[in-house]
Amino acid sequence: MRKIAQILLTTLFFLPQFLSAQALNNVQKAALDKLVLQSPVFARHFYGFMLYDPNGKLTLMQKDADKFFTPASNTKIMTLYTALRVLRDSMPVLRHTRQGAFTIVQGLGNPVFLNPMFPQDTTAITFLRRTKGALAFSAHNFKDGRFGDGWAWNDFTESYQPEKGSMPLYGNLVDFSIDSSRKEWRVKPAFFLPSLEYDPNNTSTSAQVIRDEDGQHFRYNAAALRRARYSTTAPFNYSDHLICELLTDTLKRKVQHWEQAPTAIDWKTLSMPMQDSMLRVFMQDSDNFLAEQLLLMSAAKQFGELNTEKIIEYSKNVLLNGAPEGMVWVDGSGLSRYNLFAPKTLVGVLERMYNEQATSRLFSIFPAGGVNGTIKDWYAGKDGKPYVFAKTGTLSNNHNLSGYLRTNKGRILIFSFMHNHYLGGATPIRREMQKVLEWIRDNL
Repeated sequence: MRKIAQILLTTLFFLPQFLSAQALNNVQKAALDKLVLQSPVFARHFYGFMLYDPNGKLTLMQKDADKFFTPASNTKIMTLYTALRVLRDSMPVLRHTRQGAFTIVQGLGNPVFLNPMFPQDTTAITFLRRTKGALAFSAHNFKDGRFGDGWAWNDFTESYQPEKGSMPLYGNLVDFSIDSSRKEWRVKPAFFLPSLEYDPNNTSTSAQVIRDEDGQHFRYNAAALRRARYSTTAPFNYSDHLICELLTDTLKRKVQHWEQAPTAIDWKTLSMPMQDSMLRVFMQDSDNFLAEQLLLMSAAKQFGELNTEKIIEYSKNVLLNGAPEGMVWVDGSGLSRYNLFAPKTLVGVLERMYNEQATSRLFSIFPAGGVNGTIKDWYAGKDGKPYVFAKTGTLSNNHNLSGYLRTNKGRILIFSFMHNHYLGGATPIRREMQKVLEWIRDNL
């Protein structure tokens, strides 16, 4: 009897693991095949799908999971993994050294410095204000461009495409608002107010503030004045000289531009704690600026220089151990159409994060269906309890969703749905994906 009891106890102990590891039975497979493979919506475009059980190490279903797709903002999954591995619990803010009478500072890509979206850590600003003697800014550690490879150049005026830099300030954005009854503009940072002027030649009926491609001239049209209230945000044209001017204006002390490469090697780094609140905005709002700066900040911490290509190669070859092969990864945000990932690639990275991070933290960073972020209006759970924690990726004619799904039985599954080259909007595809994910939630 004792032996039988021991067998029963052992069976009961391993039963949850057995259940989580089971493959689809014939009925489940037929039902899921019908939803995914026979969908009249999906049939009209190129799509791929993979469903994976990370606890049982089982692929439950796949359709073209090894084919390559334009990932759009699903690229941010790769960026998140890199940042979590490299930055860990701290983010570098700036580094400094003495050279003669000067304290020279270099930015390390931190995107929250003076960014009004986030609570401010005063470490850097206090250091810059209290440092004795002359102060200079050097950007010689920035080995990158203002835009990523394959970005749309004529989106330079759009708030979703701020320029990259070694020491971003105020999110590299300018906020404009006007109360038309007073005809008074409010500009943040106020430094840019003198750069705003009226453009009589802009006859658009839409209210607009448009920046010149080069320089800091912002022009508003008559339609903006006719609105009772109007506000907009636009990127400023990032340059080393502008950063010196902004720092001078903010600190109320002169910051010079250090043109030559610093000869000192005894750099000291100021850091701040990793902000999960920043990671949530990055993933849930799909913030492109935060994505790019996270990669640059990771490069700065790993190599001492800000270079997107270098940190991507490090992530692929070292953090991901050279696997998977064949993907094309060029930026942090997914703005580039050069990026190419397979559903299998994304599932593999999601599995690594699942194994390396606390589930509670991971699920708090990803958008939650029906709750927040880019899937607030989709994939809602029962009784307000989310079951999908996933990143969207959308460019015109491309929509993807990759992440985690919690079934009614408490089983955690990983999935990647990628849709490319469809005509029209993504709403029919979202509806069809929701049918599939709800079935998985209720039946597996």
